[in-house]
Amino acid sequence: MIRTQITLDEQEYAMAKTEAQSLGISVAAFVRRAIREALPCRGEGPWMKFAGFVETGNRRSSQSLDEIVYGQKD
Repeated sequence: MIRTQITLDEQEYAMAKTEAQSLGISVAAFVRRAIREALPCRGEGPWMKFAGFVETGNRRSSQSLDEIVYGQKD
């Protein structure tokens, strides 16, 4: 890991600290997460950044992916 230094005004720092605390992480971890979310996604495509964000409540959803994504089953 490379150590770096940034400068935030008081309001930016207070907001970052409050959000980090609500997530149960450090300000440094919050800033790293924010940077990762702002950077272009590397890998299979930009949609990968959202993988795992949606919960259907259906335990078999991975077996019916086409129906969930496209609204139909082939």
